[in-house]
Amino acid sequence: MTQEGSAGTKARLTKWEYETLLIGNDKLTISPAMARAAAAGPRPWPATHFEDALNELGRKGWELVGITNIADSAQTLAVFKRPLA
Repeated sequence: MTQEGSAGTKARLTKWEYETLLIGNDKLTISPAMARAAAAGPRPWPATHFEDALNELGRKGWELVGITNIADSAQTLAVFKRPLA
């Protein structure tokens, strides 16, 4: 049996490394006053701790692949991946 592919070559498999970020939901929220300002136009305040963490991981080549809220622990879990060097 032969394997189909371009010129009989094997497809290159990418290996990934994964990282998780667990952060308390209290770090994700903004005050009602800031929420009203956000609805009015561009955000006039600094990023939340969560956004800062996401941006730092992105600068290091990580890609967000999943995010979920863990209700019983009041935390949010984010999963990231990037190709192994």
